[in-house]
This record gives sequence, structure tokens and C-alpha cells, in this order.
Amino acid sequence: MKTYVCGHRNPDVDSAMSAYALADLRRRTGSENVEAICAGRMPDKARWVFDHFGLEPLTSRRDVYVRAKDLIDPHVPVIDGAAPLSESLRQLETSGESSLPVRDASDGMFLGMLSPVKLLGLFLAKSDLTLPTAKAPLFREGVVLSENDRVYDIRRTAVRDAHNHFPVVSDTGVLRGTILKRAFAEEPPYRMILVDHNETAQGIPGVDEIPIIEVVDHHRISFAPTREPIRYMADAVGSTCTLVTRLYRAAGLRPTKEIAGVLIAGIVADTLLFQSPTTTAEDRTTCAWLEKICGEKAVDIMKGLSQVDSPLVSMPPEQAVLSDAKCYNEGGRKFLLAQIEESNFALFHQHQEELSAALEKIIAAQGLDFAALMVTDPLYGNSELLYRGSERVRRMLPYRLGGSGTFLMPGVLSRKKQLLPAILAAVS
Repeated sequence: MKTYVCGHRNPDVDSAMSAYALADLRRRTGSENVEAICAGRMPDKARWVFDHFGLEPLTSRRDVYVRAKDLIDPHVPVIDGAAPLSESLRQLETSGESSLPVRDASDGMFLGMLSPVKLLGLFLAKSDLTLPTAKAPLFREGVVLSENDRVYDIRRTAVRDAHNHFPVVSDTGVLRGTILKRAFAEEPPYRMILVDHNETAQGIPGVDEIPIIEVVDHHRISFAPTREPIRYMADAVGSTCTLVTRLYRAAGLRPTKEIAGVLIAGIVADTLLFQSPTTTAEDRTTCAWLEKICGEKAVDIMKGLSQVDSPLVSMPPEQAVLSDAKCYNEGGRKFLLAQIEESNFALFHQHQEELSAALEKIIAAQGLDFAALMVTDPLYGNSELLYRGSERVRRMLPYRLGGSGTFLMPGVLSRKKQLLPAILAAVS
């Protein structure tokens, strides 16, 4: 069974790196078919890390919804429409199935289902059983599924249908295979490990339809109950990569040189090279241990990350806001907090009007009460906040309004530990 390891939506460096490293650890400790994926577009800084260490970047996925193509049974035969009917009937008998799908021999198009009941009239008429199966009476009265249909949407219809076999076709009608009815009552064909988040609302779309078997995170706990016991590691450290490294050491394993570099990148990116108030002693000692394996200094990796183009330059305004954004639902209010690292506040002010419009657009599209973008200078340890939405919350913010129309936040670096508590106090 496939297991995906995935960070939160709008992934950052720590989210992507911790997923990559934990997937490697799980494979090395005996788990099979484990793959790290990225929830949406890979951030440029994360892509730089993979390129720098010569590693294949994570596969980006928009969702993990279970779809019809995921339930196709590879053991159910497909009948060639050009085969003699007698041969197809023997294939049907050998399979033990009540019906089998028939496809066109030339283009693979679905022709219908071959069933003995439908052929009864031919037998009574003593028809020629050497004719091609495609010329025989085939039935298409049952449910035909598209390969991209969500199982959640089709399950009830399929279970209530009188037939036990459901052909699955592509958007152009090409036969992909068959789903047996019993598959709709079985567990989904893959499982999920969450890193750098534990709230399914912040996870990749579809994660709430899949069994979650493990969580590794350093945020507040808002995890829903599970049917079975799971692995759960949460601790108040500055980076999820610190916790993944802890798991390597607990297993008596050392990451490879490249993965040690990946883990360092996640730690320095999330702790802003140990300047963030979320930084702990363990983050520092972990980085020192990984430096010995990697052969590179954390400060040099941070320099490389800082040279990657700012999202303010490389992305459209709305995409820049959403590149590292998290949604919250607290105190009866739904809101979004985004963060961008940028040492050049002049560049931020230059794009402020477009970013304000992007926040307004996001508020309308997502039905939010308010949204805010925190632009952080990790070198000097300051941030500015661009806010749009609820005036009541705006008045309660504990920050001074600057001349450019943004809130000045000296010494504020952490969205989780500094901005979010201030916002929660304002909405309470």
C-alpha cells in the first residue's frame, strides 16, 4: 500500500525538507512504497535546496483525493473486441467473473460488458461463435465511471447499482480497467503521514479522506481523533526538521550527506538562522551534528537561500501572498496569515498596492473576515504587517501604524509564536 509523506498547503522550506527526509527514514526503517510529495507548487527556495544537493525535487500534487483509477483491479481481465466470441467466453469462464469489459482492438475504446445473460439469445439461435466479440450483444446499462471521478462522489451510486463490475474510462472513452463493487467498502489504497502541520484544514486537499498513520509537527495541536492508534511526535522546537533528525538518531541511523543538508536547510529557514524566538537549544545542537555529516555550514546554506529571488519579484501578487499562507478559524472568525521573507522593505512598499488588492481578492474568494501579510527581514529581525478586513480586529492590533500604511513590528519574526497570539487576542 502506498504511503505519502506531505507537508501543509502553501509549503515552505521546512515543510518540503521534513517530508523528503522523513520518507527516506521510513524507507530505511522497513516501510515500503513511501513517497514524499509537495502540497501544491514547490517554493523556489525549496527547489534551490534540492538542486544544490543534487536531489530530485518532490512531486507536486494538487490533491490526494481517491479517484476511480485508484480502485481499478489489475486482476480483472479485459477482453479484446477482435477475439472470437468462443475465446472470449472461455476467458470469461476462466476468470470466474460474472461479466468482463470489452475494448476495441484498434483504439482501446470501451465497447461494453460481455455477460452470458446477454448472450442467451445467441445460444438459443445457435449463432456462429467465431464472430468477433465486438459484434456480439454487449450491455452498457450499468454505471460507467470516469477515471478521475472522486470515489467519495460515486460510492453511493455504485454500491446501490445492481451490477458488480464497473468499467473505468478516460475522458476520451478509452477503457482503463474495472472496479469491483467490493472495492468501495475497502480502505483507501494509500495512507498519509503529515509533517509540519496536524490540522487537516491546512493539509493537502483530500487528506481528510485518507487514513493518517503518523504526524511529526512543531505547532499547536488541533488534530482530530483517529480510529486507530498512530505515531505522533510534537514538540516545541523551531523546525520540524529538528524532530525528523531526532527520529533518525533514535533509530540509530545517520542521514546521508545530502539529506543532512536538506535537514539543515529546513532548520535555518524556519528559525531564520536561529534568530526566531521559536529557536531552541536542540535546533542549534541538531544543526551542529548535521553540519559534520553534510560538510557544509548552516550559515552558508542560509546565504544560498537568501539569494533566491524574492516572491515579490518572481510571482504575481496573489501567488506571492499565498506562497506561505495559513488559514485559521478562531473566535468565530475565519482569517488568513501570510508571511514573506524580504530584506528590502523598499521593494515591499513598491508592490504594496498590488499586494493590498491581492489580500482583498483572497478575502472575497475564501469568505474570510480578514487577511494579513507579514513581511519579515531575517537579517535585521523586523517585520511589517499589511492588513485588510475587519476594522474591529484592526483597531485591536498591538502594533504601531507606520507612514506607509503598514503596521511596524520590531523584533517580530515568528508568525506562529508572535503574530498569531496577537491576532487571537484581538479576535477574542
